[in-house]
Amino acid sequence: MGAVTTELGRDAAAIARFHVQLIGPFRLAGPDRAAIPIQGRRTRALLATLLLAPEQTMGRERLAGLFWGDRSDAQARASLRQCLLELRGVLSGSAESDGDHLIATRETVTLFPGAFACDVLAVRGALASHDWEEAARLIDGVGAAPLLQDLELGGAYGEWLDVARAEIDARMADGLARHIAAREEAGDSAGVKALAAAWLRRDPLSETAVAALIRAEIATGARAAAHIRYQAFRDLLAAEIGVAPGPLVDAALRSEALVAEPLVVAAPVSPPATPLPAPANDGLVLAVLAFDNLSSDPELADFCDGVSEEIQRTVARGTGIAVVARASSFQFRGPDKSIAKVAAALGASHLLDGSVRRSGQRLRITAELVECASHRAVWSERFDGDLEDVFALQDSIAEKVAAALELTLLPSTPIPTLAPATYERFLRARGLLADGDAQFDNTASDAVPLLEMVVRDAPDHAPAWELLALARAQVLRGGRGALPYAEAREAVIEAAQTALKLDPRRGGAYRALAMLEPWGHHAVREKLLLQALEVAPRDPAALTDMSNFCWGVGRFRDALAYAEQACELNPLMPAARLHVAQMRAYVGDYDTSVSMLEEVHQRWPNNAGILMALLNWAGSLGYPEVYYRNVSKIDQFDGWQARDLAAVRSYVEAVFSRDMTVKETRAARYRGLLEQTGTITLSLPTGLGFIGLPDMAFELVELADYSHVFDPAGPSPSLFYPGVALGPWSCLLSHPRFIRVCHRLGLCRYWQETGQWPDCAAWVPFDFKSAVRRAVDSGPAPGE
Repeated sequence: MGAVTTELGRDAAAIARFHVQLIGPFRLAGPDRAAIPIQGRRTRALLATLLLAPEQTMGRERLAGLFWGDRSDAQARASLRQCLLELRGVLSGSAESDGDHLIATRETVTLFPGAFACDVLAVRGALASHDWEEAARLIDGVGAAPLLQDLELGGAYGEWLDVARAEIDARMADGLARHIAAREEAGDSAGVKALAAAWLRRDPLSETAVAALIRAEIATGARAAAHIRYQAFRDLLAAEIGVAPGPLVDAALRSEALVAEPLVVAAPVSPPATPLPAPANDGLVLAVLAFDNLSSDPELADFCDGVSEEIQRTVARGTGIAVVARASSFQFRGPDKSIAKVAAALGASHLLDGSVRRSGQRLRITAELVECASHRAVWSERFDGDLEDVFALQDSIAEKVAAALELTLLPSTPIPTLAPATYERFLRARGLLADGDAQFDNTASDAVPLLEMVVRDAPDHAPAWELLALARAQVLRGGRGALPYAEAREAVIEAAQTALKLDPRRGGAYRALAMLEPWGHHAVREKLLLQALEVAPRDPAALTDMSNFCWGVGRFRDALAYAEQACELNPLMPAARLHVAQMRAYVGDYDTSVSMLEEVHQRWPNNAGILMALLNWAGSLGYPEVYYRNVSKIDQFDGWQARDLAAVRSYVEAVFSRDMTVKETRAARYRGLLEQTGTITLSLPTGLGFIGLPDMAFELVELADYSHVFDPAGPSPSLFYPGVALGPWSCLLSHPRFIRVCHRLGLCRYWQETGQWPDCAAWVPFDFKSAVRRAVDSGPAPGE
C-alpha cells in the first residue's frame, strides 16, 4: 500500500462531502455523520482500497485482479464495472452529493480530490504533525480494531489487506515513537504517558510504549508504579508469547539506578564520560560542504576535505542534530554550491561552507554558515594559525557553528594532537574509506597501511584505531587480506578494543566487531550494532548496518525505518536510495518499490548494481513493461558487470517464459551449484518460486549444508541474502517444513530468545511461532 500524498486533518475533514471509517467496521457517512449504506461488500472494499491508494487512484487492471482474480479477464472487468455503477449510484444519490465524486477512465479509477475524509488519513496527518494530543486522541479512539474489520474477502484482496494492516500499524508505531521522543525531550511526562497508553490500547505487547511509560513513571517519582508495570508486562509476555521483556524495557527499569549497559568486547571498557547528545532539533538539518582549496598546490584537496569532514563530525557528535553525510554533501563543489540547489537536493536548513589556504606551515580557514530559506549569512569568521593548530581551529569552528544554531556543543573525549605529516596520512585514509566501496574496490586495503602508520606514531588516537578496525574488518570479510584468517581477526579485535578503551563512543569499533561475528550469531551481532547506534544514533553507516541486520532476520518494517533514516542523512548516496527502494518491496509496497528503483536508475544510469536490482525486481514482481523498458541498457556495460547483468536477464526470461525447458534449465544450473559447493545462497531457491518451481526450491534448501553460518570464518551476512526467503513472495514460506531450514540458519533460536519475530509470522498459513518453538526444542542446529 503506497503513501497517500494528501493527509486530511480537521480542516479538510470539515469540508469533505463524505466521511469513511476504515479502522474497525467499514462505515460511510455524510457531513452530518448519518450513515450511507452500501449493499455490496466488494463495493465497500473497492471504496476503501481507492481511499488508501497513492493519489486515491488505481488502475482498472489492478482492481480487477484484486477482487476477481479467480475469474477470466472479461468477467473481472464486467464485475468491476458493476461495482463502479453501484458505488457511483450510492455517491450521486446521497443528499450531500452535488456532482460526480468518482472519476473512471478506460485505464484508471480515481476519487474526486477532497471529497472524502477518513480516519486512516486523519491518523496519518496527526502522526506526521507536531500535534501529539490529537495523535494520542485518535489512536486511543481506534483502540485495537483492525483495518476493515468486516471486509475479509480472501484471495489477492486478502493479501493486500494484510499488507495494508501491517503498514498502518507500522506507521502508528513509528509516529507514536517520534511523538514520545519529542515529549521526553521536552520533559513532558504527562504527554509521554498519554501517548504510550494510547499505543498500548492498540498493541499491549509494545515494548517501546511500556519502556516509555516506565521512564515517565520514574521521572515523576512513581518508582513503585514502574516496578509494578514491569512485572505486569513480564507476566503478559510470558503468557502470550512465552518470552521475557527485551533490553529496551529492562534498560528503562534500570534507568532508575542509571545502570549503564555493558559493552560487548573482550576487554573491559569504561562507560561514556559525558551524556549522549539529545535528539535532533526539529527542522535543523546541517550540510557541511567541502571547503575550497585556495592554495596553489592541488594535492592539498584531500587536506581541505579532511578539515571540512572533521568539523562536520564534531558538530554531529556534539549536538545530535541531523548532519548530512559527507558522501552526499561533498558532491557539491565549485559552481555547484548554489544555496537553492544544495538545499533542495539535501533537504538542508543550513549550509556551512568555507575555504582553506595553506602556505608552508601557515593555515587560514574561512567559514560561513547560511540559512537556506532566507539565504542569510548567520555567522562567518576567519581563523589563522599554524598547521599544528589545525585541531584547535576545527574545534573552534564547530563551537561557533553550534552557538550560531543556538545549540550546546557537548564536551567530547580529548583527542591527542597529531603531527602534520601524521594528520595528513589520517585524512587520506579516512577519505579513501569515505569515498570508496569496500565490496567492489581496494580502498580498505589501501587505507590499512596508512592507518597503521598513524597509530604507530600516535597510539592514543582513538579515531585512527576506530578506522583501522573498520578497514581491517572490511579487508578480512572481503577476502582480500594476505594474513591467515585467525591472525587477521585478532588484528581487528585489537584495533576495535583499543579504540573503545580510548573513547567508548567510537561506534565504528562496534560495527567492526559485528562484522567478525558468524552470520548465525544473530543476537550477538544485533547487540553490537545497537551499541554502535547508542553512541552514534545519526551515523548513516550504523543505521544502514542495522537495516541490513533487520532485513536478514525478516524484520522488514524495522529494516525500512532504519534505511529511511540513513537515506535522510545521505540522500545522494546511490546505495542508500537503492536500499530504501528494495525495502519498500519487502513491506509489500511493490508499486512504490519498482517506481523508486526506476527513478534511482535514471539518476545514476551508469551504476550496474542499480540496473541489476531494477531488472530483477521488475521481473520477479510482475512489472514486464518496466523490465522491457530498461533491459536493453545492459549493452552499455562490459566485464564482470555485463556478466552479472546477463545472468539477471537469463533469470527474468525464465520467470516470463512459458517454456518448461527454459525453467528446468535454470533449476539444473542451481542444482549444479549445490552439488559443487554443498550449499546454496537463499536467493536462488527463492527465485525458483518466481519461476514456478516451488518443489525444486524446497528440495535444494533441504539438501544444502548451512553449518558454515556458525563458523567465524564463514560467509559475510551481506553475501548470503537471507531476507529474500522471508519476503511476502517466498514460496518457501508456504509450508512449515521451511522452519527446519530457518533453525539450521540460527534464526529460530534468535526469534524465540529475543521475541523479535519476523514480519512473516503474522501472515504465513500456519502457526509460525509454534513451529519455531518445536524446532528449537528439537536441539541445536548443526554447527551451532
